[in-house]
Amino acid sequence: MATHVFAGPTIDADDIRRIVPDAVPHPPVRHGDLLRLRPGPADTVLILDGLFFQAPAVRHKEILHLVREGVRVVGASSMGALRAAELHPYGVVGVGQVFQWYADGTVVADDEVAVAHLDTDDGHAQLSDALVSIRYGLLSAIGEALDQDEADGLLALVRDLPFPRRSWSALWRLAEHGGLAAAARRMRGWLDAHPDQRDVKRLDAVRALHLVHDGTPVDAAPVDVARYATLDTVYLADWRWENEGTELGGRVVTDYHALGFLRLFLPAYPSLHRRATLDAIARDAAPEDSGDAGATLVERALEAARARRVLGSDDGPTTGMREWLSAEEQASLLDRELAVRALVRSFRTEPGVRTGHRVPSLLAAQPALLRLARTCAAAAGALNETAMRRNSGFQVEHIRHDLVETFFRDRWDCPDLEIACWDRGLTGLAQLHELGRYFLLLARSGKLPEETLNAVPGWPDGHRTPGDPAGPSVPAPATTALPGPATNGR
Repeated sequence: MATHVFAGPTIDADDIRRIVPDAVPHPPVRHGDLLRLRPGPADTVLILDGLFFQAPAVRHKEILHLVREGVRVVGASSMGALRAAELHPYGVVGVGQVFQWYADGTVVADDEVAVAHLDTDDGHAQLSDALVSIRYGLLSAIGEALDQDEADGLLALVRDLPFPRRSWSALWRLAEHGGLAAAARRMRGWLDAHPDQRDVKRLDAVRALHLVHDGTPVDAAPVDVARYATLDTVYLADWRWENEGTELGGRVVTDYHALGFLRLFLPAYPSLHRRATLDAIARDAAPEDSGDAGATLVERALEAARARRVLGSDDGPTTGMREWLSAEEQASLLDRELAVRALVRSFRTEPGVRTGHRVPSLLAAQPALLRLARTCAAAAGALNETAMRRNSGFQVEHIRHDLVETFFRDRWDCPDLEIACWDRGLTGLAQLHELGRYFLLLARSGKLPEETLNAVPGWPDGHRTPGDPAGPSVPAPATTALPGPATNGR
């Protein structure tokens, strides 16, 4: 049983291990981290800190997905307390004062737990104080250094500041020349005598760590599976697809990026996508329904389309389906081929769900090709991280769309870039931009295994018999020229 702790700057890894010696510390949680984590059903995930300003925050459905899988999720201190208060009715355990304040409505603003801090390389050094910590310190001093009105007045002074500027020092400056100057001086002296009362988030983190380590029962709503009926949305499916994967060289290489590499760089991928999509469409038409047990894959797919009434007269594409075809195609191809192309380009497995939420079975039967794709995806991630370390101003997400489009228009030698995206199983230009940015540095490095990629033959979509192989055999790829993957610290 593993205990994963997401923290920084509330408490550092050394202090975490002093309380929970076998804990696995992680940086503050962000969107995707929990899906990449792959904990076991008996594991515990303790969320203390999380990003929201520099990166997308951890989503509620990511947390609930772990709870449904049997993982014990505990939240305290900061982002953890906030998410625990929101998800406590669904089985997330909340610990500490900050959690209680959010749960009972005493605190409602997300920014009360926010602080400014440095990044991982600088130990997440904290640059400001959370408003909940100032609130806790002031309330703790009532009856000893302050009365209620003075505490409320001092809190109001610092609450009006943006969260990166909030701190005890800022409070002393703001109160110095006003009617609360004497109260501020008494409060400052009281804090000097009670330094542990300066940071409630740390107090809650220590308490949560002890509870996790000791296995002390903590109140949490029972997990009611029926309440998870709406968990499996297209959003969670997308997030899982984009973050879950296989560990390679210390980093999780997602199937999304592995498949994305092949979609972008494998010359034979359009034939694989066409074959896989026709297979999926043809499942709706049993061989006996087609009137010919030896019907080709294309014929069976067209039969399924006829049954669903998505074809026009003489098996031609309808007016709506022609939106998936170029003018040049419509002027030069027969209706049968036009219908097949429109079917393949417009096909979705479910409403709103991309066809690529899983590796196609045809590709899963080619382990050498998948190893190549995962190695190249890991190499692309390593190159991107190296570039960002060397140039603090560089962000993969900021690579211009026109650079991506120009590169792949030239590589694919295509007159219509969006149609070329559809033929490779991409949803369109937006997904090309997303994947293309990720792989652009690798593509320009001159280290793509072009010879191996070009040697992969196409997948036929014609007549099939029970003895036909699932696809072409792929030679074992040579990847020694690729840059090695580097750990991503997750």
